[in-house]
Amino acid sequence: MRTIKKLTDNRFLNIKEVKQPERHVNGYQFAERLGKDSVAFICYDKNTKKFLVNEELKVPTDEFVVGAFGGSLDKDSVMIEIIKDEVKEEAGFTVSREDIKFVGRMFVSTQMNQYCYLYIAFVDQRNQGEKKPENAIEAMATTKWVDEKGIMELDEWKAITILAKAKSLKILG
Repeated sequence: MRTIKKLTDNRFLNIKEVKQPERHVNGYQFAERLGKDSVAFICYDKNTKKFLVNEELKVPTDEFVVGAFGGSLDKDSVMIEIIKDEVKEEAGFTVSREDIKFVGRMFVSTQMNQYCYLYIAFVDQRNQGEKKPENAIEAMATTKWVDEKGIMELDEWKAITILAKAKSLKILG
């Protein structure tokens, strides 16, 4: 019989341990993210064939990492509306539903209970407005335009995955 024991009690993250003797899973620990799932996106300008990515401080490592924009699905709203809000807030673009394409969902890690929903937002970089950061980390973030090769050279998996999925779905044209 499967049992899950909570090892921590935190408002953002719990560490749990699974015991499931019939499957030989004993003592396997994983992180349960309480905000649960998240979204990630990159922006694409068809005119320049460039991608807008985010350079943001990742507090646990104290490093700035370049990759996809992202957010938690902690808002009580329709997914596409969350993406529209995130594109405005983090990248500075006002987009319509038609400008946003879903490319897939990925399991974040074998040690997490989280899925990340992946999107590409079609924008015109000449229309970029002001970002509206929600917190100090987002306020420190910068953005930069890169080409396809630049995406593939990133250390962060979400941007690379979004590009690969968008290409396989022939979304980029």
